[in-house]
Amino acid sequence: MRLSMPGVKLWWMLALLVAPVANAFTDADAVRVFTFARAQLADTILELPSVNRSPKASLSNGTWTTVANTDRIAWTQGFFPGSMWFMFQVANEPYWRDRADMWTRPLEVQKTNTETHDLGFKMYNSYGNAWRLTGDPYYRDVLLTSAASLATRYNSTVGIIKCCDWNPNWNIPLVTDTMMDIELLLWGAQNGGPAVWRTMAVNHALRTLQDAVRTNGSSFHYVDYNNNGTIRSRGTFQGYSTTSTWARGQAWLIYGFTMVYRYTQDARFLTAARRVTDYYLANLPADRVPNWDFNAPSQSKDSSAAAVVASALLELSTLETDATRRTTYRNAALAMLDSLASPAYLAQGTNSPGLLLHGVGNYPAGQEINVSLIYGDYYFLEALLRFNPRPNYPWYSKLNLPRSQHLLGTSNTGVRIVEFDLTPLRDNLGGGVVGWTDSSTEVTAFNRLNMALRMSEDGIFQVRNGAGYSWIRRVPYVRGQTYHFRMNVDLLAQRYTVWVTPPGAAELLLVDRVAFRADGPPINDLGRAAVISTVEDSDFRVNNHRVYAPTASVAAALNAPVPLPEALWRELDAPERLSQGPVVPSER
Repeated sequence: MRLSMPGVKLWWMLALLVAPVANAFTDADAVRVFTFARAQLADTILELPSVNRSPKASLSNGTWTTVANTDRIAWTQGFFPGSMWFMFQVANEPYWRDRADMWTRPLEVQKTNTETHDLGFKMYNSYGNAWRLTGDPYYRDVLLTSAASLATRYNSTVGIIKCCDWNPNWNIPLVTDTMMDIELLLWGAQNGGPAVWRTMAVNHALRTLQDAVRTNGSSFHYVDYNNNGTIRSRGTFQGYSTTSTWARGQAWLIYGFTMVYRYTQDARFLTAARRVTDYYLANLPADRVPNWDFNAPSQSKDSSAAAVVASALLELSTLETDATRRTTYRNAALAMLDSLASPAYLAQGTNSPGLLLHGVGNYPAGQEINVSLIYGDYYFLEALLRFNPRPNYPWYSKLNLPRSQHLLGTSNTGVRIVEFDLTPLRDNLGGGVVGWTDSSTEVTAFNRLNMALRMSEDGIFQVRNGAGYSWIRRVPYVRGQTYHFRMNVDLLAQRYTVWVTPPGAAELLLVDRVAFRADGPPINDLGRAAVISTVEDSDFRVNNHRVYAPTASVAAALNAPVPLPEALWRELDAPERLSQGPVVPSER
């Protein structure tokens, strides 16, 4: 039985609130999906013919259909670079920043495109994420030009952004998809553009609420208007029938009204978000992934709609003013992520090049049914990052030096403490290295690392000391065991001390105030780390890497003459000092 009456919806919400959330989504689940996403996106990069085309939907042979980045009517080109910007956010790897930028810049030709409402999808998901994560004014300037182009589609009589010109059967059409695109106008009005852009976006959202949302919270996909602003027709262009509710169209509304409320704090949009959300949730099947249309007899799940709504509800749960609804919406989002990350929907183990199986593009047109969709994958990643913006993603070692690097920022100057966990994943790492250098230094060779911890060929940990490697104790590394490291780094003196805690043992001093690499590059900040294999990719991993300022007493200890006072050694939890071990020259 389909639940749609307001009273039944209230009962359903209360039932969901008091019911336990089965298999609640966790950080470990998010890291697992990001690990898979990293591999899928990297494979897609290698398989695409050029940066001038972007993926759209999976094919049965394990490849993507692609769209030219110059195509002015297509709407999906922003999702692939946007997904790579998300991967850059996960672990601050320059590799993902550079690849995201490579697929973002070809979209600049779209910034003067006035033929479509979909500039928001194209430009905000690519250039918007680029601006958010880098602050580069180039991205901001392109976004503002794009917003100006989108604003030309505003019809002041109706009060909407006209969606498109390609359908001769429509006059002045509104579609629910445009609720996503108007973020470009709202962002632009807050970032140097004219205030009228905000007015356009708000008017569009209000007209969408008035004419596209039914009294029970369901929706039409499109509304077409006469020149005088009266309604000409309404329907579901990609849905089952005029009276049905297309699942992804409803998802656009949930996300869109939530987003507009975030920008405006106008209570009308919170009410609207609640209304369309409650209908959607009350009509979901047990696995929280909807049929492509809520009223269609034909059954074909649409994971892309579920991903959009999961992302939207994680945001709505943070904006919601009612505590009961906050819990309800968050629990619903976590249940959706549970399903999407399960073998039923995650593409891991299949030949799909995407992340999510069982997406539906345009069912009535017979297009892209039961496939992976790049936009479903994008919103799935966004939902994961809304669940945890900084997941504890492991740094796996890489043979390729550009791919081995992680950015740490430019603020780590003076005296700093570095801590991390290291796990060997093979018996002999053959000289694998974790190294650090300045934020402005690209690691193109081992001699670009000012500091380095090495897993030597003879099975022990060693630390870079001037012209070679040294150690105080021979601490062996064992496959599958996790070792905790702590480093005190003095960037002014260019010396560092390293301790290691083996599994189940006390912390041991590995080296004491050894020198940075003698032939290393200039360094004034601890701004870049590299996790480098010498045998094979992913033969060891680093977790929980963090850099922070020491307490005043620890900082003073670092600057004290050797030997350090015994009291300070106790404060640093260091063992009894031993004489410095040998310095072994090495090319690494």
